Amino acid sequence: MMRLLLAALLLPAALLTGCASTQSVESDLVILPPEAAPGFDDGHDATVLTILKGDGSGSISFNDLITDLADADVILVGEMHGHTESLDFIATTFEALIARNSTLDLSMEFYERDEQIALDDYLAGITDYAAFVKAAGRTESNNPIGHLRMVELARLNDRAVIAANSPRRYTRLARTGGFLALADLNHRQRALVEIPNSLPTGSYADRFRDAMGAMAAHGGDEMINAFLRSQTVWDLTMAASIAQHHTQQAASIFHVVGHFHVDHAPTPGGSALADAIHHRLGNDIKLRSLVMHMTEGDLSTITKDDAGDESTGPAADYIVYFPMPAE
Repeated sequence: MMRLLLAALLLPAALLTGCASTQSVESDLVILPPEAAPGFDDGHDATVLTILKGDGSGSISFNDLITDLADADVILVGEMHGHTESLDFIATTFEALIARNSTLDLSMEFYERDEQIALDDYLAGITDYAAFVKAAGRTESNNPIGHLRMVELARLNDRAVIAANSPRRYTRLARTGGFLALADLNHRQRALVEIPNSLPTGSYADRFRDAMGAMAAHGGDEMINAFLRSQTVWDLTMAASIAQHHTQQAASIFHVVGHFHVDHAPTPGGSALADAIHHRLGNDIKLRSLVMHMTEGDLSTITKDDAGDESTGPAADYIVYFPMPAE
């Protein structure tokens, strides 16, 4: 099996540093990039990429992928942060699914619940793009074209966009003060975050601890558990946002998130996010997982054996592989 370069190994740095700080934006200088417009030719043909089925039965065409996802209740899409070509594939997938599913709405890890009004105002035409960028705290580092293209697809097709995540200040509070610190929030604050009862177990927690293993030398297991608390708040808040919208709006959900949250979603215990969604919506919902991965191997040599392994189960229902960038 080819060795995958998992973005999860960068997780400690992401948790420690957080997103880039919000910058002030001059409204008259900010315009919607033309690359964000649906149909813009960016030179990538997302429909010809190799897509493997996680059950090990081989590859699947883009059209057959869309056919299966078109009637899903929840689609969990695991991205590689900042990887332009894979974000293009995800946006192309969302565009194709919008045409097939009239109830499909977008959900994103990268917007926090207290930014929902900024999204809603922009989608409704109450504010322009410049005002949206300022109100939602978008910067060059947290507003990639692939994400923006999906928001524009939702806006132009009258679809909702869910600001699914917990505000970072509350995930930080869970890390530094524990889940009990979140319980002291007032009702307005608690509307923005879900409070876990306990840390996850299973292969998801094991993979997280492995990814954070280098930190054990600095703070031991307690430091790793502290960051796992933050991760768990993210997962449960996103799951609750998805479940609530699905139930209240009778909508299907296309949720875009870092692939660590989605990896091994078909296996119970493999993804805390998937487990939490099933806990809220039941095991009978049609939940599909689609992840982006990078490989050092020759893409022409990818086989069904690269879809997962016996110890952790399928990497996802569907896996798309991208080559490593040239050095």
